[in-house]
Amino acid sequence: MKNKLLKGAHLSERKCREIIHLFCEDLTATEIANVTGVSRVTINAYMKMIRIRLALFCDDAFPLHFLPSNHLLLKHNPTELPVTAYYGFANWNGLVFSTGLANMDREALQSWQKQEKNEGLYNMLDLDAVADFTNWCLFRKEGLPNRIARPAPDDISGFWALTRSRLMKFRGLNRNTLYLHIKECEYRFNYRHEDLQYKLLQMIHTEPLQELQASA
Repeated sequence: MKNKLLKGAHLSERKCREIIHLFCEDLTATEIANVTGVSRVTINAYMKMIRIRLALFCDDAFPLHFLPSNHLLLKHNPTELPVTAYYGFANWNGLVFSTGLANMDREALQSWQKQEKNEGLYNMLDLDAVADFTNWCLFRKEGLPNRIARPAPDDISGFWALTRSRLMKFRGLNRNTLYLHIKECEYRFNYRHEDLQYKLLQMIHTEPLQELQASA
């Protein structure tokens, strides 16, 4: 039977749906492999394709007026994953959006915190927070990093708490795939009150996963 989710796949569409269901339930690749009987290598490949699809979806939703000039989005270079330790967050209409930040250093970060109008800021003034994933710190415009576990009760803090909780369990997350994991967190946070599986299947039916394999 033809697999409408992944053309040319050696797995059945039913098995692909099972993998997508378990992914949406937030199981790890090892757990999904154990449940489905599919090798972990194959599961990892499928999960990467799913995350790329989610990343492109989130990139398309990013409000353009918040984008700094040093942004890094997958949709602008779909053949190569953005690689950086710095990510900017913007809160708009109850949703949180993330973008990788190029050419960042401590001096640029401190200037942003002070809201200094400087050409070297890459037009970052509209961002609500900047995260440093090397040191796992969230920096806010107030000038102090949110290191403690009692952040202000807003959407940015809620997103940061979810992201830290999900990503720190990897214990040595590969920076080359960090972008995909952050975008997955963005998707899970913004649509936490919706049926994630139904929404994801809609995306895949519109654009089957195999069409993204070249980007993986």
